Amino acid sequence: MENSLSVRNLRVSYYGIQALDDISFSTESGKLIGIIGPNGAGKSTLMKAILGLISKDAGEVSFNDMTLKQIRKNIAYVPQRAVIDWDFPITVLDTVLLGTYPSLGFFHRPKKSDKELAYNCLEKVGMQEFSKRQIGELSGGQQQRIFLARALAQKADLFFLDEPFVGIDVSSEEVIIRILKELRDDGKTVFVVHHDLSKVTDYFDDLILMNKELIKFGPVKQVLQPELMKKAYNAQFSLLDSMGVII
Repeated sequence: MENSLSVRNLRVSYYGIQALDDISFSTESGKLIGIIGPNGAGKSTLMKAILGLISKDAGEVSFNDMTLKQIRKNIAYVPQRAVIDWDFPITVLDTVLLGTYPSLGFFHRPKKSDKELAYNCLEKVGMQEFSKRQIGELSGGQQQRIFLARALAQKADLFFLDEPFVGIDVSSEEVIIRILKELRDDGKTVFVVHHDLSKVTDYFDDLILMNKELIKFGPVKQVLQPELMKKAYNAQFSLLDSMGVII
């Protein structure tokens, strides 16, 4: 199935401490998938391990029965804003243009068509008027839109976004989730590390609920069950229940 992902018996540890323990699941294409769990559950670690950004102790990851190396150009990754150097002297347009580089090959510079694509992606996220700004001059929500535009310029089939809604304005969040749903509707597969449980029903098709191990993977309503949420969030469960986020 196109744009699918299979994770089998994935284990990751840091300095002998288990971060991910024997995680296995398989996804279908054309899905918007949220990765949820308490702080320290390993959500970002899972995403980085899938993408080969950190080493794993054991396990296999495949994309449409292909390896990461074979399909890497078809994968777009938007990291957490906190790990990005916002003082780097690069403009908004040039940042988005970086998304075209995986398809250019070595020693090739972006063509006029690549620059037009980058500008179109800026228009899609509503940031075309900021094209000549330095990325550090933007607000958090604007910065997140720029990096989504960069991912769009890559013309990928699988998208991985790590906490894209943290510290951004409501307008930017609405723009981003609208675009992610459009990608899903176009047959792309989108993974999002997410923390706001009050919005998961509106945002996602499927959920990966985890706390170092996989608690449950499946449609949102099957995952948002009290016994599963209690297992994942432990002492935080009563607070979540009082917030009305448990179905």
